[in-house]
Amino acid sequence: MKKFTIFSINRLSSLLLLLVAGVLFSCQEDDPTTPAEAKAAPVIEAIRSMDPNKADSTFTQSTLGSTIVIKGQNLENTRSITFNGYSASFNTAYASKNYLMVRIPEQTPTVATAATVSNKLVVSNSKGDATFDFTVLPPVPEIQAMSNEYVKAGEPLTLYGKYFYFVKEVTFPGGVSGTNFSTLPDGLSLTVTVPTGFDPTKGDVIVTSESGKSLANARTKLYSVGMVSNFDDKNPFGWGIPASNITNSAPGINPLEGKFALVNMSLPGAYGWSNDKVINLADFGGGQIFPTDPASNYNPEDPIANFEARMEVAVANTALEGIQLQVMTQEATDKEITANIDLKDFVRSTDGRWYTVAVPLADLVNGSTKLAKYGDLLKGNKAGVKNYRAVIINTNSADVPATIAIDNMRIVNITK
Repeated sequence: MKKFTIFSINRLSSLLLLLVAGVLFSCQEDDPTTPAEAKAAPVIEAIRSMDPNKADSTFTQSTLGSTIVIKGQNLENTRSITFNGYSASFNTAYASKNYLMVRIPEQTPTVATAATVSNKLVVSNSKGDATFDFTVLPPVPEIQAMSNEYVKAGEPLTLYGKYFYFVKEVTFPGGVSGTNFSTLPDGLSLTVTVPTGFDPTKGDVIVTSESGKSLANARTKLYSVGMVSNFDDKNPFGWGIPASNITNSAPGINPLEGKFALVNMSLPGAYGWSNDKVINLADFGGGQIFPTDPASNYNPEDPIANFEARMEVAVANTALEGIQLQVMTQEATDKEITANIDLKDFVRSTDGRWYTVAVPLADLVNGSTKLAKYGDLLKGNKAGVKNYRAVIINTNSADVPATIAIDNMRIVNITK
């Protein structure tokens, strides 16, 4: 099987660029404005790396933004270079009879931006063209969100993001590979079956494609720590949660595990209020409901920007346009600080499937009042009561019937 190697200009220093150019290319004028008349049409024999240590390696694909060396004949008077029909800029000072250096433009059409591409590299001079089969790959996969961080082996997990093309493997924390993965033609999502043996404490979900591996970020970790309430064995229930709001069943919604909180009502329009649309976690005895363990994740001195409020949300038969989820807490002067997100930005279907919703704690604000560090959240209000509230808000003018479930309300350190 032919082995492909992917190269990026970002890995090379300017010094290496100049060194390689000096080694590979004959001396030319500093800035020739027009290539001289060619004696014969160009010929492309191979594509090589800019790295001198890999100069003997050849390949037939590379990513956007990579710099490659074209090896062939009659290249010194090249007038144009195109990738999939898109023109690339190049310096004729770095063109010799047998070598030509060029950077693949980021704007080059790939399967990420065009339904069909030619997968052709074309070098032209005054005598003709040379065409070479060459695949320009999109950037490495980028995971921007996961459908549900609270998954178990055997369940489907959908990843949302960009550039899910030519996927070879999906790796779960602990180094085990997912099975039965599939992607949509637009490359914006990937669904995979969660494998047995994964350990959410040991890393991230990583997608490997022909372009390379996705990077770990705040959205690539599966649930493990930070629970405030799972509505089963960890239940600091407070005001706003009547017994009828805690259930293990709802029309069109199956539980993740055990019980969940439920908002099942006609949401009053124009930001109207109702206690039945509020899920409030509080221990009015002054107990600490926010996570402090492990200490490395929940250092009181860490900036509040390191933390997010997260929860799983499932929606059944509800029009989500104009429906928001608000997260609230009280700070040390008793001010209620809040942040709102549009549910449709996270909940991608209304068929009862569960999705993870994330709200940065740094976005909680009341005028100029906000939290500075994690310890500010741990203090609670003047009386020492800690509140973690989720409210479903209807910004539409008319009432909206809604069935919305919430589970696993937690605080997550996104830097760990």
